[in-house]
This record gives sequence, structure tokens and C-alpha cells, in this order.
Amino acid sequence: MNHVEEIRLRMNIEDLVGGYVQLKKSGRNLKGLCPFHSEKTPSFMVSPEKGIAYCFGCHQGGDIFKFIELVENVSFPEAVRILAEKTNVTLPKELPKANNKRIKNIEINQWTTKFYEEELENNKNAKDYFLNRGLTNETIKKFRLGFAPDSFNKLKNNLIGKGFDKKDLIEASVVNQRSIADKNIYDRFRNRLIFPIFDHQDNPVGFSGRIIGEGEPKYLNSPETPAYNKSLILYALNWSKKSIKEKDMAIFVEGYMDVITAHQAGTQNAIATCGTASTAQQLKLIQRFTKNIAFAFDQDSAGIEATFRAIELAQMADLNIKVIIIPNGKDPDESIRNNLVGWQSAVENPISVMDFYFSYAFRKFDKENMDGKKEILKLLLPIIKLYRTDMEKGEYLNKLAMELKTDVRLLWNDLNHTSIKPSYPSSQAKKQSPETNEPKKRIFSREEFLLGFICNYPEIYKKVIDNLIDNIPLNPNTERFYNILKKVYTRESSMDISNFREELSKEDREQIDIYTLLIDEFYPDFSEELAEKEIGKLIREINRKNIHNIQKDYEIKIRKSENPEDKKNLLNHYNEILKLTVKI
Repeated sequence: MNHVEEIRLRMNIEDLVGGYVQLKKSGRNLKGLCPFHSEKTPSFMVSPEKGIAYCFGCHQGGDIFKFIELVENVSFPEAVRILAEKTNVTLPKELPKANNKRIKNIEINQWTTKFYEEELENNKNAKDYFLNRGLTNETIKKFRLGFAPDSFNKLKNNLIGKGFDKKDLIEASVVNQRSIADKNIYDRFRNRLIFPIFDHQDNPVGFSGRIIGEGEPKYLNSPETPAYNKSLILYALNWSKKSIKEKDMAIFVEGYMDVITAHQAGTQNAIATCGTASTAQQLKLIQRFTKNIAFAFDQDSAGIEATFRAIELAQMADLNIKVIIIPNGKDPDESIRNNLVGWQSAVENPISVMDFYFSYAFRKFDKENMDGKKEILKLLLPIIKLYRTDMEKGEYLNKLAMELKTDVRLLWNDLNHTSIKPSYPSSQAKKQSPETNEPKKRIFSREEFLLGFICNYPEIYKKVIDNLIDNIPLNPNTERFYNILKKVYTRESSMDISNFREELSKEDREQIDIYTLLIDEFYPDFSEELAEKEIGKLIREINRKNIHNIQKDYEIKIRKSENPEDKKNLLNHYNEILKLTVKI
């Protein structure tokens, strides 16, 4: 048995997908919301029996390896590695890995993380910074915090001693060079506290270094590399995903220390973006674990603006949104150190998005004068108008009328003359907004449905062989399958689907699996008797359509033919086709 077969035996498709998607029983299969595109009605089906997962909305899916390739956006060899780790399967040593730049980057980052950890242990002043911020030794080890010494070559020499060449170190961005022509390289991070950044699979993909003492920039971050795409990474998701699932809530904070302090204080479902505004890709990633999120950004003007932008994106992603108002401090780290009980209470009692907008509007503008009232209406009315029902609109207009001490009927009139616009004017939010168009719906042909029925009910294949007219062209996408079915049946005088599958390529077997799921999706409660009736109906419709099409072809050819002998032959063929109509 090779390593791929061993992984396949150890990992069930339903267990693997269940780690990314909330699945519910649907007949003999499982269904959930697709992890590959946004949808409200589940169209993603998992078949434990067939070992595949497939979405009938975006038409993506396959076996366990294909699923990991798609959901993690990796190549097949990397999907094998991910699944080998999940199943404790040892991969052969000769398996090539240097060819994959991402894998090489991660390997360099693993050694770099270890180097920085050891340097922190050997530098009392650097470690005291974390201890004086209230972190315990256990927390420092959990988040693998480190220190980059004030040296141009200590890390470089360490990694070269491990067998890495300069080109690999430059590509991983743990070292710098002044120009491509300059052969000299030097350590990228120097005299900085190091926060290693991990993807949700626990791979170190980048670093953030905080300057010790005075200097700019305060935080120096890894640039994007083959291993590190900032828009796809959420800091601490590798440590948070279990808690996020259990609490069915993800809390977004801004900084690395905010996350670390929150985790130490028991808020282990806290995560952060990596030095960027929230992105559509990050919100899509978090939907694998929960549909509920709360923003706990800093209380300064930049944090408030970031909250507005993040709310917009989260609304586009159809997430359930709350806002945590941070007490006793401008950020979660400071709040937790000043008043842990207050932080815990705020986390337990997040407010709605509209309450956040109301709170912001009445803090920013003076409701006691007309100019302030106009600004409040300018901010809140377009947001209220976004709500679909008059009941929701009425509730917020009544609240607004009470706050402004005015007649709610006047606000209804103003609302009707208000144009809908984004709640916060952010070109960045528009640029990052996820694709709102639904995937183009695929129309499956009758021949594809019939193939699905044959694979699910092989005992009634004789009805197909006796009635399907296959001496005229079938659907080009499926004709080869029907030819192989006929070959197997002729050879064995019965239909054995396992023997049929052995005649197929890997790609064709995957396609047949999709056709079998097609029947589970569209005919979930069919008995064998109902299936036989449906098969008869499909055969008649296929025959009728194919005969009609070929008749039309011959009629055109006969009209165009100028050679009497050719015309005679065409007419003979045409008459033979007309005889087939008896069969339908």
C-alpha cells in the first residue's frame, strides 16, 4: 500500500469536510453550505459511501485530496502532506519537496521561529518586555514569541549552517539584499521582539517584529512570499479555531498583543488581521468555523473607521455581526490589564450593529442643535433604509425620533427621499467586496441523469440496453461512458458498476461519482420502482431528441446535395432513421 492509499483509508470524507463545514444528514448523504462560494441554501453534498464532496452550486469538489486542494488553495503534493499530518501517515523520504517554494519557505520559517525563541530565552531584557506586559512563560511559549538579536548575520549564518542557500532565504524574506546585483545578504529583523505568524494549519508563514526602544517603523512585517498572503491569514486562527467552533463566535481584534492578552485572559476565540484591514478572503475563511463574528477594534478614530469598513464587508459576506465596546482602555490589551471583569462583561454582552451606529452618531454629533441633527440623519438614514422590512425600519426610526425629539412621520418622509449608500464611504471596502454574483448554474443533460440512475440502480441496465437508441450520436460529453457500459455488459451479460469503473480514467471516475450524487440530490426518496419509471421516461426523451436532431441534419444535407448518387444514399439513411421513430 502506498502513502496515498493509506491516507485514503484512514481519513473519511465526512470527518475531513466536517472540520470545515457544518453538515446535516440528508438521506444517506450529508449537506452543508459550500466552503468554495457564498450561498444561503445548502447545495454542498458529502457522500460517505462514495468518498466525495461536491457542490451543485459552483460545481467544485472531489475526493479528500481534491477537497484539500480547493479549500486550502494548495497543490496536490501539499494536500498529501496536510492529510498525512492529519492521519499520522509517514511520507516517503524521497518525496520531492524542494520544488515547492511554499513548502521550502515554511521549512525555513520553522527553523527561524526556533532561532528567535532561543534568542528570547537568552536575552533577559527582551523577555522582561513580555513579562512586564503581564504575559506568563506559558503564554510566551504557546505563541512562540521570540527575539531578533541586533546582528546583521546571526540568523543568516544559522540558516546557511542548516543547509539552506541564499536564494531560498531571500525568497522567504527572512533576509534582505540591497539590490539584485548585490551578493551580500543580511538579517531582515534586528533588535526586535518577534511575533511569528501561523496559518490556520499551524505552519509558520511570516513574522512581525516590534522595535525595542525608539525607532521606525514600530512594527516591521514580512512581505508577501509564496507562503504568506496577508489577505488570507488571520493571526492566531490556528490556536483559536477550536474555541471559535465551541462558542460559535469569532472575535476580531486589531493587534498581536490584543490577541495574546485576550487568550491568556480566557477569550480564546480572539483573532486578528495581520497589519491590514479586514479582507473578503479572511471573512470567507472564518465562515468555515462560524457565521457569527464580533469586532473589538481600538476605540480611537482609526479603530472606529476600521470597524465601519469591517462591518460593510461582513454584511456583504452575509455574516451575523456584533460589536464589542471596549471598556477602560483604548484597546483590548490595555482594557484586560486595567479591568479584566469589565472586558469579560463586554465580551459577553456585545451590541448590535445598529446600536453601534447610534452610539457613534450621538457621540460624534450634537443632537441638541439642527446641524448636529442633520449630520445624524445623514449617517443613519441610509443605513436604516438598507433593512428589508418596514418593521425593522420602523423600530429604528422610532428610536431615532425619540432621541431627536421629533415626529417619526417626518423621519419616514426623509427616509423615502434618502438614497441607499454604503454605511461608511470606503473605496477600499468596495474594492475588496466579495463577488456577489451567484455561480453560473450548470444544466445537466438527460444523458447525465441517466448515467447517474444506471450507477445507482445497475440491475435495471437491461431496460437501457433494450430501449436506448445508441446507433445515432449521443451527447458528446457522455457517449464514451455509454460505449464502456455496453462493452462491460456484452462481456459479462450483466452490469457490475465496479467493473465499469475499472475501465475509466481517474478523471472519468470522478465525473461518474458526480452523476451518482446527482440522483441523490434531485431524486432523494426514489424507490427502485420509481427509478425504473424515471429511467423509461429519460430514455424516451433522449431517443426523441436525438432522432429529431439527426433528422434535421439529414434534411439539411439532402437539400444541399447536388450529386444524385449522394442524394440517394442520404435518402436511404433518412428512411432508416424514420423507422427508428417506431421505437419511441
